[in-house]
Amino acid sequence: MKHGIGKKLVGVALIACVLILTLALVACNLLEEQLRAEYKGGDIPVGGEIDRSQLFVEVYGLTGSSRLGDDEYELSGFDSSVPGTKKVSVTYKNGDKTLTAEFTVNVASQGEEPAVKTLQSISATYGGDVVVGGTLDNGAITVTAKYSDGSSKEVDGWTTTGFDSASEGVKTVTVTYVEGGITQICTFTVKVVSQGEEPAVKTLQSISATYGGDVVVNSQPAKADFVVTAFYDDGSSKSVSDFTWEFDSSQAGQKPCKVIYSENGVERTATVNITVVEAAQPGAPAEGKYDANVIKNENLSIHFLMLGNKYTGDSVYIKAGETDILIDAGSRYGSASTIYNYVSQYCTDGKLEYVVATHAHQDHIEGFVNGSGNGGGVLDRFEVDTIITYALKNTTSKISGYFTDKLNALKQQGVNVYTANECVNNTNNAQKEYALADGITMEILDQKYYHQKGSEENNYSVCLMIKQGENNYLFTGDLEGEGEESLVQLNPDLPKVKLWKGGHHGSVTSGHETLLRKIQPETVCICTCMGTTEYTTGKNVFPAQEFVDRVAQYTDRVYCTSDGTKFSSSNACIPANGNIVFACTNGQITMYFSNNNLKLKDTDWFKQNRTMPDAWKNS
Repeated sequence: MKHGIGKKLVGVALIACVLILTLALVACNLLEEQLRAEYKGGDIPVGGEIDRSQLFVEVYGLTGSSRLGDDEYELSGFDSSVPGTKKVSVTYKNGDKTLTAEFTVNVASQGEEPAVKTLQSISATYGGDVVVGGTLDNGAITVTAKYSDGSSKEVDGWTTTGFDSASEGVKTVTVTYVEGGITQICTFTVKVVSQGEEPAVKTLQSISATYGGDVVVNSQPAKADFVVTAFYDDGSSKSVSDFTWEFDSSQAGQKPCKVIYSENGVERTATVNITVVEAAQPGAPAEGKYDANVIKNENLSIHFLMLGNKYTGDSVYIKAGETDILIDAGSRYGSASTIYNYVSQYCTDGKLEYVVATHAHQDHIEGFVNGSGNGGGVLDRFEVDTIITYALKNTTSKISGYFTDKLNALKQQGVNVYTANECVNNTNNAQKEYALADGITMEILDQKYYHQKGSEENNYSVCLMIKQGENNYLFTGDLEGEGEESLVQLNPDLPKVKLWKGGHHGSVTSGHETLLRKIQPETVCICTCMGTTEYTTGKNVFPAQEFVDRVAQYTDRVYCTSDGTKFSSSNACIPANGNIVFACTNGQITMYFSNNNLKLKDTDWFKQNRTMPDAWKNS
């Protein structure tokens, strides 16, 4: 072998060794789990918050990746007080391992924003005296916050400084309270007395209690519907919340409820009468063979759709006579084809008379448009007469921007586009009630978050009732507790319903007693991926244990579209009940299921992941 050739071979061998070592190091690094984060929600207005539904945080490595739920990671470093590009840190702890990542968001100045309630001032009082050397009793401190809209409320979470009990006399204490990034300070005085002098302490004298509404047999009153007031020997009074009650709801009728409240070792009781009513026990709907040619013959059919992917979202199609309605088009852009193909079986003229977009979250509107805004969404595939959409939003996500752009374009083409606010006020040619077919109407129901800003995007949801003779079918989008309460308050004649689309995919935040007691649903259909960890974990994954417990007092006919724990070869959730159709013709209710007719309580997922409510144990 020539000497020059030998040197070349040695050089080649060395290069090969370096390459192998480098590849091995890269492989080792990839095997190590890493964290990445991406925010897809667009710009955030000054003073705004990160929309976690638009934040994608993933743990990844060679073995794959998994998206983290909102409560599995922590955010730090975000400041939206001034415009600019902001760097945000994400921290995830898995056992003794801590992973970190960063992402950036842009905080943008906005035009004039609607008036938002802001903290203006605080005041504080102290009940009683303190002995020399003693400490303040935080329970005797009452701090009241006052807001720019003229409202006020008692608040917690304040701090006190400056108290000195080393000597007798009147002492000044400083209170600091922070809300919404605004800090307010006030003072109050407290008398410090000698050890031999008994401090003046106001004593609980009595309480009063009232209760709004009825209670269903074998269920308990809703704490939020009590108003309990404590009265003291110094003539003062205040509302209290840490009370308990004793109540027997085993039989229908007007029953006494004993309310109990204790303070500083003094217990007082009051009695309020509550009416106990029988839960509706109607006969179960008939079950029909799932066949589009059969379902087409129904006078009214309400379809809860699977969405063709692994993400939870809403899309409900309604056929009333010859009228076609689509409520929402979640959960991703790709759902547009799934929704279009399904609806086209029934909407044979290619026209949707009504489209309703309940609120601006991705999992409800992304299928209406596509990412570039150039076509391909549901609103591009069907002709549309009238669109009814949310009146307000907080999010500045890209998808909500695309949707707004699409609405503006459709307006230019002559499509009627109304907000829920316009509908309930019958303004700008919008209507509160629309005739769909002979004896079938659609009513837009009022609730306060059409008219005022709130912190939860879900509470902007458009709510509507389909009425068919004496039968009522209710749709509340992702409405949460405060929104549900206002829905009941602004619609005092809200009736019992044959069908309720389970709120917020069966989340713990929806389906509260205030609403359920009013509507007493006979059947609940939920657009959800059962057990998905897309948004949360444990007992709060959809449908949440608390949601189930509350609904169980009224019905065991609860059905879900998809199973979010198992996936098909195309990486879509497998069916639970599948596409669910609730239909009514000439008073006869029939249900159709594309997969099976199992009630939620009878599914394997429920048996393995939920505790059976007492109300369902013998059903």
